[in-house]
Amino acid sequence: MTATVRRVARLAKPLAQAIRAGHPWIYDRALPRLPAVAPGDVVVIADDSGPLACAFADPGSPIRARVLDLDPDAALDEAWVAARIRAAADARRGDPTLAESTGLRLVHGENDFCPGLVVDLYAEVAVAVLDGAGAAAFWRPRLDTVWRAIEDAGYPVAGAWLRAIRGGSGGAHGEAVRGEVPEHVEISENGAHFAVDVRRGQKTGFFLDQRQNRLLVRHHAAGAEVLNLFCYTGGFSVHAALGGARRVTSVDLAAPAVAAAEDNFRRSGVASAGHQFVAADAFEYLERAAAERRRWDLVVVDPPSFAPSERTRPRALAAYERLAGQALAVTAPAGLLAFASCSSHIGEGDLLSLLASAAAAARRPLRVRHVLGAASDHPILPAFPEGRYLKFVMAAT
Repeated sequence: MTATVRRVARLAKPLAQAIRAGHPWIYDRALPRLPAVAPGDVVVIADDSGPLACAFADPGSPIRARVLDLDPDAALDEAWVAARIRAAADARRGDPTLAESTGLRLVHGENDFCPGLVVDLYAEVAVAVLDGAGAAAFWRPRLDTVWRAIEDAGYPVAGAWLRAIRGGSGGAHGEAVRGEVPEHVEISENGAHFAVDVRRGQKTGFFLDQRQNRLLVRHHAAGAEVLNLFCYTGGFSVHAALGGARRVTSVDLAAPAVAAAEDNFRRSGVASAGHQFVAADAFEYLERAAAERRRWDLVVVDPPSFAPSERTRPRALAAYERLAGQALAVTAPAGLLAFASCSSHIGEGDLLSLLASAAAAARRPLRVRHVLGAASDHPILPAFPEGRYLKFVMAAT
């Protein structure tokens, strides 16, 4: 699988300590001149002290290389791949927070020491995401080994769907790479049931990372009027209803997502009658609701990433703050606001600061009750802050 001779990529910045601590990304400013390599080629990362690690190259990406192993001479053969995947899958075994879910993340990319590769399992259908041309070139020839290692860990894989992003291959929405892959797979999650569009749905079809945050909303929903903005297929909405919410209003710009949310109510044994399902722009909906003096006891705001790059940070922060202010305007006195950001370019401090600014402007003091991240099958590396992309704050007004 690997070349016998690896070209050397010499660092232009002192990154040895960060690499040894576990930071897996090497940006273009640290590797301004790569040797003549193609995406996915394995290179040796070195500085003036000598070789530091081996990585796969991605010449067209701002992330110019991703560290695979701190051993510059690591074989990266079938045994290496199997060991990495098996260790990641095994780590999910025995986790009580995953016991009641049939959808879970088995491989979380860099955070499971498999850079550029994500594998989510929905019942017995796997969805793999290859993050960029380098990851696609490195991992795609190794996918058969990936499936075998997952099955060796005790997770059957009847079918597998491959997606690629940021310049990788895989078709408009992906392609089947193992067995038969239906358009939808039903999963259960702590008593809720969801139909997952594994071929065309957002991310890998479902937001598995919000699992523990959905449970938190469920625990606070009894008797409440709940508003779920950017609801997608109703993850927070279904859990709120199962938690005893008096009424849940689910809002998303995409009408098919709203229809799927209503369908997931039925799948979960919750009558959709009495709840509201609205296809609308969230900002416009909040503006109208505030003008009509509508209020909800619990408001959930889970928008898409407003900051896909560092360059977009200032605009994203302004959008988040505007959204927080609008959400506060429709949150009832003594109510709860749950606010999420899924951008790695917006830190926890940023999120808390913009919430404080929005609260001050609205003259609505907030008391933070919970600050959470992604579910436990989305681990993070302490030396890799970029890996902690999801922040979830629940605050009382």
